[in-house]
Amino acid sequence: MLVALALTLWAIYCTYDGLGPFLIYAQRPLIAGSVAGLIVGHPLLGLLVGATLELASLGVYTYGGATIPDYQTGAIVGTALAAGAAGEPAAQAAIGIGVGLPAAILLAALDPVGKIITTALVHRADGYAADGNARGLATIHWVSLVPWVAVRAIPTFLAALAASGGLVKDITTSIPAGFVQGMTLAGSLLPAVGFALLLGMMELSRYWYLLLIGFVAFAYLHLPLLGIALVGIAVAMLFVTVKRDEPVLAVPATPERPPAESTVDPRLTRQDLRRVFRRYFWSSQISWNYERMQALGFAYSMEPVLRRLYPDKADYVAGLQRHLQFFNTSVLIGGPLILGSSVALEEAGTPKSAASTKVALMGPLAGIGDTVVFALYNSIVFTMGASWALQGNWLGPAFAAVMVLVPYALVRRWQFGFAYREGKRLAGHLAAGALARVAQGATVLGFVVLGGFVPSIVKVVTTLTYRQTTTVQGQPVTQAVAIQDRLDELVPFLLPVLVTAGVYLLTAKARLRPAWIIAIVVVAGVVLGWLGWFAPSAPAKG
Repeated sequence: MLVALALTLWAIYCTYDGLGPFLIYAQRPLIAGSVAGLIVGHPLLGLLVGATLELASLGVYTYGGATIPDYQTGAIVGTALAAGAAGEPAAQAAIGIGVGLPAAILLAALDPVGKIITTALVHRADGYAADGNARGLATIHWVSLVPWVAVRAIPTFLAALAASGGLVKDITTSIPAGFVQGMTLAGSLLPAVGFALLLGMMELSRYWYLLLIGFVAFAYLHLPLLGIALVGIAVAMLFVTVKRDEPVLAVPATPERPPAESTVDPRLTRQDLRRVFRRYFWSSQISWNYERMQALGFAYSMEPVLRRLYPDKADYVAGLQRHLQFFNTSVLIGGPLILGSSVALEEAGTPKSAASTKVALMGPLAGIGDTVVFALYNSIVFTMGASWALQGNWLGPAFAAVMVLVPYALVRRWQFGFAYREGKRLAGHLAAGALARVAQGATVLGFVVLGGFVPSIVKVVTTLTYRQTTTVQGQPVTQAVAIQDRLDELVPFLLPVLVTAGVYLLTAKARLRPAWIIAIVVVAGVVLGWLGWFAPSAPAKG
């Protein structure tokens, strides 16, 4: 029971961390599964399950509030159930993956339930805003977190109870060895799904040749992943320095177009600004809903400023209602910028400019922020962390957690301060194209690193052989020749590249849904691994 409660509390925190502070991004399966392994007393199992699901979900995020497989809960549930099964670590890991993947897909059906309940709650917040009731608005904001965590915590608790109750204690005794081999192969192929989905979101037709740089660095120069990342940084810096012709963000004219210089009257105190940023940092998306998305969190963050700036209740109510309108952007790169700018413009007495700037910037900054942070930075960091975790190294999740905690906090704090100080000149800074160049450099870096990640993370070799007859001293001699050796002579790591390319074609050309692609990869892995034709690595030569 204690283990089940601990896993449930962990699932609650994982959900909250991905909606609010992003302290260690515990919502990612690498972090969620690794800590779940510690809780159930099988740390290596948690590493393996969490890392495999992490690589299978690369590039899969809730862009625009889309419902995706619940990999967080899948990693926790898979680890918990596999820990209750008997068998070797490899067999347990196969069970964890076999349970975690379908659980992630099935539990995605509960995600809309939580969001629908939260959507209903935002209308109650409208009533509190109309009354100028800040406490009521804050209560609705925090209560909205309950549906989000409930649809994940309840399945986690039930699965943990089943594991602790011994229902799966001897599950491995009835599982054929071939199935375990097949699931092991499927687990090594699943990262190709994440890579393919990621490539489908990037400008592959424009930057495909950059993949070759990373591939050559790994396959022929044998650079480690960190070395490939450094090469990518160098190429990105060179690329951005030489090419400065990228499109820039355009901010439309507004009825109160800000002047060139900021004329903000400093009526706000440092304590006011800290309160605004703390609210946004700790709870920016906990009340996300289908109708207004991040609006309630934004209004809750702005409330201390509005209370200070508008002593007249009618103006205060108008401010709350103004910021309760639809809002959605990248919460890490974009949201803090818009928040700081809105504070400055409200303080300057130009509320219409504050509203129009939000509308003008949230779309472009969402595209840049989601691409830079989720599609590129997170994919690089969590791929490196998952690759170490698959080797049983705790440096993997620790590295990913630190690379989230420090940069995410510093970048958000800097954005807020910069936007508030610059105030009305923010639009001019964005129009100068600085963020566009950052996005271009991040894209270049992402392609170079992906070129090295594909052969290093997607593990598959063929165990098939063919017979070759040669003449030695006039006598015919028949030899068994490994097909993999011939493939390596042609192009090292050819099969991982072909698998990833095949999965990419399923996503980009056949346009299959990720759930179907995962199912195809898993079935193919189980069948080919069971038959013994393919494996994650070549058998040791005696």
